[in-house]
Amino acid sequence: MEVKKKILATTALDLSWGDSQEEIVFLGEWCKRYSMKNLWSSREHRTIDYHWANRKKLAIDHTYLESLNEKLLKELTSFLNQYHGLNKSESYWRIIIGPWLLIYISVIWDRWEAITSAINLNEKIETYFIRDALLRSPPKDFVEFREAHDSDIWNHSIFAEIIENRSSNNIKTKIINIELSKKLLSSKKIKLTLRQRILRYFAYKADAFFQFFSSNDQEILFFHTYFPRKALIYFYLKLRVLPRWHALLKEPFEYTDSKDRTNLKFEKLIGKNRFEKYLFQNIFKDIPIAYLEDYKSIKERTKNIVNAKKIFTANAYIANEIFKIWSAEQTSSGAKLIISAHGGAFYPLFNNFDLEDKIADCRIVWGQEWLQTQTRMPPNKLYYKAKDYQQERNVLFVDYETTRYGFRCFSVPVGPLVLEVFNQNKIFLESLETKIFKNLKVRPKALGSWETKQRYIDLFGKDIITNEPTILKDFESSRIVICCYPQTSFAESMYSGIPSILLLKKGIWECQSIYDELFIELEEAKILHFDPQDAAKHIAHIYESPELWWDSQKVLSARKKFEEICLTITDNPKDNWVNFFKNIDSR
Repeated sequence: MEVKKKILATTALDLSWGDSQEEIVFLGEWCKRYSMKNLWSSREHRTIDYHWANRKKLAIDHTYLESLNEKLLKELTSFLNQYHGLNKSESYWRIIIGPWLLIYISVIWDRWEAITSAINLNEKIETYFIRDALLRSPPKDFVEFREAHDSDIWNHSIFAEIIENRSSNNIKTKIINIELSKKLLSSKKIKLTLRQRILRYFAYKADAFFQFFSSNDQEILFFHTYFPRKALIYFYLKLRVLPRWHALLKEPFEYTDSKDRTNLKFEKLIGKNRFEKYLFQNIFKDIPIAYLEDYKSIKERTKNIVNAKKIFTANAYIANEIFKIWSAEQTSSGAKLIISAHGGAFYPLFNNFDLEDKIADCRIVWGQEWLQTQTRMPPNKLYYKAKDYQQERNVLFVDYETTRYGFRCFSVPVGPLVLEVFNQNKIFLESLETKIFKNLKVRPKALGSWETKQRYIDLFGKDIITNEPTILKDFESSRIVICCYPQTSFAESMYSGIPSILLLKKGIWECQSIYDELFIELEEAKILHFDPQDAAKHIAHIYESPELWWDSQKVLSARKKFEEICLTITDNPKDNWVNFFKNIDSR
């Protein structure tokens, strides 16, 4: 009897899946796009388990990768200084390349370990490489890299390189010549709406007007702060600073093409294992143009931006290359970089190798600190309070999603683990009583990588999806809010005062140890649930009069403890911030 050929599919590029009569071994759930279900569901197939589903492995990998990140940062500091003829500090280069580096290392390790899982099957497998998908160009910047690492084309190239590098006897490779569509090969371009273009035009004009009257040396620069506009205007008045939009920090940069990087290499760095050797060889192929070919041009542009003694941001330090290079230059001259949390509730145990705490002079968190570099302040993003709560409204279910491919060594459900959360959510929704289900709306995350919105529609009908444009609009029409991830949306819901429930998939949400006792109290008060059917029973119990439960003594105690640990609630939060900005120099 002839043994059926097994094809290893590394991505969702179905042109590499072989003949329809062959068995597919999917490298991961990312290969099986929901919108392509008709292509793979009829095929004989199986899927390799995701390596970071093993949370002990995640913890071990995090320790290793964090150490490797520091090692590589040191070597890249030396390399970049030599490449650009500079003598900048490690802290300077961490601000610029740190966000990209920590993700790049984690992504390559994640893909490496996926291939390890395939090799460990100890089965004879064949895999096809599409020639057009093997060549990749360096990303222009962090934003383009972020888009690439969740794309099938980029990952097909990475997986192919890793398989070739490892030369496993049980994986046979073959290059196939198939023309890919232009849509697959082109990158996405973000288009502004007419309203956004109009607002941008007037913002530029206003910024130019205030620039005429303001000094080139500012006491504080606010950029991408997450503060409401009214709060920002209040700060400008109290601090006696002219409002600025800082158009030069937002102006798109026209990147050049990358040059030949064949001869770029580390002089002394030697990998201690096969993975590190591969990583060190390929990092120069993938490092963004913003840090090599166009670094000097971006730096030249930053000379036209004001100088600032203090810089405050919530998220510009991640992906805005102009801001990062400008702020690195400013901090080198003595400016203080203040980075605020751009989300909150329960902070993950593993997250970004503590990048924010390493690059900031002061790191703002919304609740209790867990590192000495942190300062506790009122949330800059939470401002909605339910003023007209009515028990006859809808039940809101806030969905969770992240990228299709794993992208960080991060103690939350990443990559295929998103489906574990979705499957638990499905059980929860199916367990609800009919009258409750009819009044429930799901708010999917806008990312769309796992197509959870369409999954909900196919399972429960299109009417289950909310039509509200923002989550705050959804809050206004909700009697109960259920969140399935313990971060910003849950903080917003708890802060609003609307009866709130947190449904988590147990074992894949590791958080800082400062929350351990709070988790127990929230579970005892039935705010926190790990069992979807128990959560559905609790909703049925409180549905008619949620406030009776929400205002009971045990729940009030748990809510108070949540605010004490996860949020900072004060009578005058804006004045607290003004005093902080005035006194930051003395910290």
